[in-house]
Amino acid sequence: MHRLDLMLVRPGQFLKIGQVAVGVGRKLRVFADSIQLLPDQLHLWPQAMDAVLRHLGAGEYHYGSQWNIEAPREDALSALPGVEVRAVEGITLDVVEFRQWNDWTSYFRAISNNAKRNAKRAQDTFPDMEVQSRIGLASLQSWFSLYKLKAKLAQRKKLDLSGLRSILRFGMRLAALRNRAFTSIVRCGGKPMAAFSGIDFGANTYFLEAGSCDGNTGTNWHLLLGMLERAFARDPRGQFVMGAQYASDPRDQGLAFSRRQIRVSLLPTSEVVFRYKPPAVRLVAMTPAPTLVQDVVQDLAAAARIGHGMPNGA
Repeated sequence: MHRLDLMLVRPGQFLKIGQVAVGVGRKLRVFADSIQLLPDQLHLWPQAMDAVLRHLGAGEYHYGSQWNIEAPREDALSALPGVEVRAVEGITLDVVEFRQWNDWTSYFRAISNNAKRNAKRAQDTFPDMEVQSRIGLASLQSWFSLYKLKAKLAQRKKLDLSGLRSILRFGMRLAALRNRAFTSIVRCGGKPMAAFSGIDFGANTYFLEAGSCDGNTGTNWHLLLGMLERAFARDPRGQFVMGAQYASDPRDQGLAFSRRQIRVSLLPTSEVVFRYKPPAVRLVAMTPAPTLVQDVVQDLAAAARIGHGMPNGA
């Protein structure tokens, strides 16, 4: 894994404008999962990508993932010298964009009455209900409850679930993200009723996995609305990313309906597989100033799942 700093060269100074991590394998080089630029430097994305590719050299690359909130990048990639786009998978992200509302009260008012009724039913039914949240490595203490509730949900939906894969993925996530990862469990009379596991990254909160017991009486909605309020308080201009829908996969209409109740927006993005071969002759633009890449960490241990569903994907 290469972690790269993106530097803007100006007379007498180097300004860091972003960073990116790229996993370099024998056959494929995978961006994890996008180029991160400062907000006022987003217009330099083509120059930054060009600099990264020139630094890493020829090969096949994978850009984007189911958690990338950027607009699709296949057109911008196709316009770069030496790039040949090989495959594109369209993705739609379900995202609550908090900036659409002035405050939490306004957003809560916009949430469907059905969702709010379900959450209130849980409060009325279980006066001793409590939410226990753990952050970072402490979340390991919540994994078994999370897994049991996920297993009950998987059984109701007739889905396969592997305990070994679940604990390995959970452990790798904690190792890579540490205090950005958190898990919350709703308990009623000490019994786990619903669970939520997610990541805080920058201004955004990402939903990763959840579960609930049979007859949870709205505790899952109580927990979800609580996680939304927590994320809104953390950054009222942030986004709450609920999940992704690949264009090649059938849409779960029940899941889509539940997400509409919390007023998600549908944001397009994509995963792109492309080949890069440095052009024999490169034209250098004088403005804006060229972006340089500084390789600051090599062979960085990382444990993150980067997308799926693409040819030669991770």
